[in-house]
Amino acid sequence: MEINSLFGLPAHPLVVHAAVVMLPLAAVMSVCAAVWPRARKWWAPIALVMAIIATVAVGMAQQSGESLESHVDRTELVRDHTSKGETVLPWAIAVMVMAAAVTAIDPISKRYPQAKLTGRAGHAALIVVTSVVAVGAIYTVIDVGHSGAKATWSEVATSQGHG
Repeated sequence: MEINSLFGLPAHPLVVHAAVVMLPLAAVMSVCAAVWPRARKWWAPIALVMAIIATVAVGMAQQSGESLESHVDRTELVRDHTSKGETVLPWAIAVMVMAAAVTAIDPISKRYPQAKLTGRAGHAALIVVTSVVAVGAIYTVIDVGHSGAKATWSEVATSQGHG
């Protein structure tokens, strides 16, 4: 399914906002759920659903961005944004995997207590890996968003004497 436009506007800037909001929010909620076992019961499943939605939104943003790319000037800033944009999906998938791990850790630990997944070392590993993935995903979203803003608004700023 290819989305080129929504409501007569290019789909990319509209779809991108779902990814920009949902991916960092899912990442932060996953870290919170990993850190606070009491919050895990409620937050982890919500973070997982948000991560799934974010991953779909990222995929749609990439597809709509490729479609929009053929309608704009291929400047160096656009090429930079396109290149950086391709790095978001792996991070979205990683956030989704970690949200699933945080969601599954308690039920798996109850079913297989001999695995000792929620011991001190297991809990620390969950927190560290989830945090690293969250930071990487959030940084990447900010970096890609900044490059997209530069690609979109650089000519406006230059024509108004701000660049």
